[in-house]
Amino acid sequence: MSYRRLTSPAETAEWIILVGAAFAVLGGWIPWMGHAPYYFVAGVALIGAGILMLWNRSAGLWWYFAMFAAALIWSIFKVGLDGWSLLPRLFVLALIGIGISLVILITSHSTAGRPLRVAAIVTAVIYVVAIASMLWSAIA
Repeated sequence: MSYRRLTSPAETAEWIILVGAAFAVLGGWIPWMGHAPYYFVAGVALIGAGILMLWNRSAGLWWYFAMFAAALIWSIFKVGLDGWSLLPRLFVLALIGIGISLVILITSHSTAGRPLRVAAIVTAVIYVVAIASMLWSAIA
């Protein structure tokens, strides 16, 4: 086993790939039961984001964010703006997005990484706002 820091971007990417594989494999059965192939598509998108992050590409952050935005649109189309119905579909994805953003903030130190850190901050704020909006809608 190689030595890596606790907040290694490669380790985070590996976890994203594993979560994506679970989504893709388990979500692959859902269309045969007459439902939307959302979970399979989301799993493939997660695998893609994880691979981009594993290759140290900043596009991984944007790919994950695009997948979250697509999940948000799909969820609102499916259940409306009901916070309780949105939470199971988006809460974990938003938490993972916050984790990705924090790992990027912690590990990118060079001046070349400044635009990436700004992007990580912006996406983290959007994930937090999404979680707060869902909770606010569920409570109200």
